[in-house]
Amino acid sequence: DSLLVEREDSVAITTVKAKKILIATGSSPFRPAGVPFDGERVFDSDSINTLTFLPKSIVITGSGIIAVEFAKIFRNLGAEVTIVIRDMSPRKALQKIGLDTDVAATLVADLVRSGIKIERGAQVGEFTVPSSPRTPLSIELKAKGGGPRAPGLATEVKCDAYLAAVGRKPNTNNLNVRSAGIEVDSYGGIVVDCHLRATAKQGNVFAAGDVLGRPFLASVGAAQAKTSVISMFGPGLEATATANAEATTNETLEESCPTNDLGGGFDPTSLANNPLAFPVGVWSSPEAAWYGYSIQQAKEQGYDAGEATALYVECLRGRVFDPNGLLKLVYDKPSGLILGVHICGQDGCELIHYGMELVKGRRTVQDLLTSLYSAVTFHELYRIAAQNCLDP
Repeated sequence: DSLLVEREDSVAITTVKAKKILIATGSSPFRPAGVPFDGERVFDSDSINTLTFLPKSIVITGSGIIAVEFAKIFRNLGAEVTIVIRDMSPRKALQKIGLDTDVAATLVADLVRSGIKIERGAQVGEFTVPSSPRTPLSIELKAKGGGPRAPGLATEVKCDAYLAAVGRKPNTNNLNVRSAGIEVDSYGGIVVDCHLRATAKQGNVFAAGDVLGRPFLASVGAAQAKTSVISMFGPGLEATATANAEATTNETLEESCPTNDLGGGFDPTSLANNPLAFPVGVWSSPEAAWYGYSIQQAKEQGYDAGEATALYVECLRGRVFDPNGLLKLVYDKPSGLILGVHICGQDGCELIHYGMELVKGRRTVQDLLTSLYSAVTFHELYRIAAQNCLDP
C-alpha cells in the first residue's frame, strides 16, 4: 500500500500511501535501434508533432494506421512521400492489423493514386544527417532482414525529414513494477485479469489504457479506466452498474467479470479475441473504418457468411465527393443477420457507428431494405449494400 516516487530532477524519494493504486502511464512510440532520432529532422510518431518546417520530401517507415495517416497528411500538404515497408504487399500488411481485404486494397490504391511511393520488402539502414538543414538526409535502404536489395531496386533515398511510425510500447520501463510482484508481458504491457487488476500480491493495483498494450486507442483506454475504477471502488459510482459487480473485496471480484454490452471484457486478452468490442477508424483521406466480423471471422464462428459491397459511386453524394469509396456488409445468409461493416471512403469513421448499432442491435439485411434513407446521404450506401446482398 505504499508507492515510492522519485522525481527525475531530484534524488529525493517521496512515499505515497494508498489502499488502491491505478497505473495509467500510457505509451510511447517504439524507436527502432540504429535510427538517430533528434526531434529536428528524424522523428517518431510523437515528436513529429513538434516539426517546425514543412518538408518538401519525407520518408516514413511503417505499414500500419499511423504510417498511413501521416503519409496522407504530408502528401496533402504537397510533400513527396515515400513509405518503407518490410512486407512485399502493403495490402496484406494492412490486413494483418484488421482491415478487410477490399478496404485495404482501396486504401493502398489511393496511396498510389495520390503519388505516394511505396518501397516494398525493405527496411532502413544507415542514416547520413548533414549539419546543414538545407542538405537532404541520406538513408540507406536494405532488404527485409538487413541484406542487400535485389538489383534494380533503390538502395538509397534522400529526403528532408524521416518519420518512424512502427507502433507503440507501454510506459513501464521506469516503474520498477516487478519489485511489487507486477508482471508484464513480452512487450512491456502490465498483465491484468478481467477486472484490470495487476498481479501485485495485495491485489490492490489496477491498470488501464495504453500501459496494458494493444489496441492503443483512446476510446478503449477511457472504457478501461471506467472499468478499473468500478472494480476498485464498487458500482456505487455508476447508477447503471450491474448487480453482479456489487462486491468490492478481492474474493468477490473473482465471481464475475465486468463486460461490455456484447459480453466481452476490457482486458487486452478479451479485446484481442472479440471483434465486437469496439470500432476502429483510420483517419486518413479517404477514411477507413470497421466493426464486427470479417467474412473469414464469421465463417470461423460457424456462420454461413456472405458479403455485399456498395460502391460510393452508386449513391449521388458518393458520386460527387468520393467516387472511389466502398461500404461492405458481412451477413449470415440464412437469417440475413448483419455481422460486420467495413468502410473505406469519406466520413467512414462517422458512418461506422451506425454500422456498429446494426450489428449490436442484431439487425438484418431485410431491416435495411425496409428502411427509407434520406437522398443525397452516405447512409444510402447501407441500403444499396443490402440490395446487393440479394444478388445471386
